[in-house]
Amino acid sequence: MIFVTVGTQLPFERLAEAVDAWAAGRPARRVFMQLGETAYRPRHCEFSAYTPPAEWERLFDEAELVVSHAGMGTILKSLERAKPLVIMPRLAALGEHRNDHQQATARRLGGLANLRVVNDAGELAMALDVPPGCAELSAQKSNPNLDRLIREIRQFIAAGEKT
Repeated sequence: MIFVTVGTQLPFERLAEAVDAWAAGRPARRVFMQLGETAYRPRHCEFSAYTPPAEWERLFDEAELVVSHAGMGTILKSLERAKPLVIMPRLAALGEHRNDHQQATARRLGGLANLRVVNDAGELAMALDVPPGCAELSAQKSNPNLDRLIREIRQFIAAGEKT
């Protein structure tokens, strides 16, 4: 199963539409999308606006691949659990976010194992067609440097929440 999550703050119709278009040609593939508040309704994927935290965790754990905006929560969880992740950063120029911090995040973390950055529907379709277990997106055990990176990012986020 492929789990698509866009967070809860803003819709991300470009990502949802691209995944839904890809799924149209692959009816045997199960795709579940957590979409947030959006007018878009997928025709080829299961979906909900929001999922309770326990259900979100279950879907995340069940997924063979996670697709997301470049949100740090999903990125950190994927790294911690060695879950293959495809991220598509939101673009401010398209009204998907107030600035392009997600592009900066994607550039900085794009070289990590198990994480692939895509920028448009064509790149996303190619990433979704990579079979599970491909060397580029296969689950790899964590290493000390990655564990340290995750701790430092969590500390940075926690410090920002206190201010």
